[in-house]
This record gives sequence, structure tokens and C-alpha cells, in this order.
Amino acid sequence: MNLTIEIENKEDYPFIKELLERLEGVKIIQNEYDTIEGLPAYVFEQVEKYGESLKDEDVISKENFFKLIDEEICKLNSQK
Repeated sequence: MNLTIEIENKEDYPFIKELLERLEGVKIIQNEYDTIEGLPAYVFEQVEKYGESLKDEDVISKENFFKLIDEEICKLNSQK
């Protein structure tokens, strides 16, 4: 069984770790990076960096996006 514990106060970590290590069969796997919604913060930083590098000609409008989605749905439905 896996259990994830998120500790907001880093000063509590040694205490929590010591308590858990007293339990038989418990392994502590520490996340060495900050996370946002379960993903490493650097992932969001890289996505933001990529987003800033995009130009207008690199993106499509919302209407064109949904048009492409509709076309793909039609293709998938016709294969049934």
C-alpha cells in the first residue's frame, strides 16, 4: 500500500519521519522537489516558459480548435 503525506510545515518532517519509521515495514520516500498539484514545480515553470515563447502564428483560435475536434469525432464515429 502506498500513502502520500503532504507536510506544509517543513519543521515537522523530522518528527513525522521518526514516528513512521517506528512502524514495521514502512519505507520513507522523500520528495526532494516542490510540487504543485502533485507535479514538480519545474514542470509548470517549463510550460510557462514555453507559453511565453509562442507567437500568434503558433496558436489557433478557439473556434478552429473545436472545429478540429468535431472533425476528429466524425472520423472516429465513421470507423465504427
